[in-house]
Amino acid sequence: MKLRKRMVPAALALSVLSAGLVTFNEPLNAEAASKKVVAAAENEQVAKITNIKPLNTMTLQITFNQPLAAADVDLNNLDAIKQNFTFNGDLEIVNVPRLMTGSKSTYIVPTTFQEDDFIYTLSYKEQRNKVFEGTDEKVFVRNVEQVTNDTFTLESFQEDGVVDYANIIEAYRAGRGDLAFSLDRHNRDASGKRFDVISSLRDRYVTVKTSEGEEFVANYVPFTQAADGRQAPQFRLPAGQILKPGVTYRVYSQWAEMDVKSFVAQEIAPFTLQSAKAIDEKSFELQLTNDPQSDLLAGRSVELRGNDGSTLQAQYRYSSRKGAVGIFDVANGGTLKANVSYTVMPLNNWATATNVVLQGK
Repeated sequence: MKLRKRMVPAALALSVLSAGLVTFNEPLNAEAASKKVVAAAENEQVAKITNIKPLNTMTLQITFNQPLAAADVDLNNLDAIKQNFTFNGDLEIVNVPRLMTGSKSTYIVPTTFQEDDFIYTLSYKEQRNKVFEGTDEKVFVRNVEQVTNDTFTLESFQEDGVVDYANIIEAYRAGRGDLAFSLDRHNRDASGKRFDVISSLRDRYVTVKTSEGEEFVANYVPFTQAADGRQAPQFRLPAGQILKPGVTYRVYSQWAEMDVKSFVAQEIAPFTLQSAKAIDEKSFELQLTNDPQSDLLAGRSVELRGNDGSTLQAQYRYSSRKGAVGIFDVANGGTLKANVSYTVMPLNNWATATNVVLQGK
């Protein structure tokens, strides 16, 4: 709301009095009154929460009276955006709000885990608290499946009334093709079928217990929760650990209710690297001997050993795989030297490589 730069003091005073922005106990001068008008105008421009609906223990559906500003949904501003949402009970958001497809101002907002029946308060940008009741409801996951020697997936299906948020938010709609659709305010699709929503799995994890008595945490592999047309987020063991063939692994989660909770590990051969080709001084293509058919390169790294004695590390660029080829970026500010040949060595045994050499560019 823009204000005129020049206003008649008497008219300004009358306007301020009419709006109830000052009282008769305050000095009525044009400068003070003008500041109050500006403050009121700015306050009106801040989105206000009109409804909060817990969808499951890690997901809120929040409706505002107007769309959020671009800066307030920008992933680059996540730390600042977290400060906009003030909860009691140690609850906090874990990723930016995402506008639901077909909605003007209703957002999927991922949170840390709620407690069932706990009465939460939420203040957005220091506005008046809104109240909602927490839930411990989990998302239904049909099964767990091993996919590499250190990684497994938790797969859900829309037939079971579960949808990954990537398919129902405006930000991803253009890239989802036929997978994209919209839900109404009751989370029903055009046919009337109701869906539960898997929100962002950023920083999520599951606990794994083995038939041998071991217990550890497996962390979500970023950008895998709705890749390759599946709802099958990957979870990976701590670096250096592998799934031992013949051992039974049982998975526990605060956010997922699994129909099939365990699997017996099998021997799965690592990938084989075939060749590497520089794109520029900061990145290169790495080709496998076979197409993995899904984004199993996510979170992987390699070491580059230069013939000049130097070493570099490079990380897979998320979602860059096309067939058997994925793009890797040199990490920590390093660069490929034009006159140096680098031997490519996979880290943590996710692949094997025999005389795979990358020529700097």
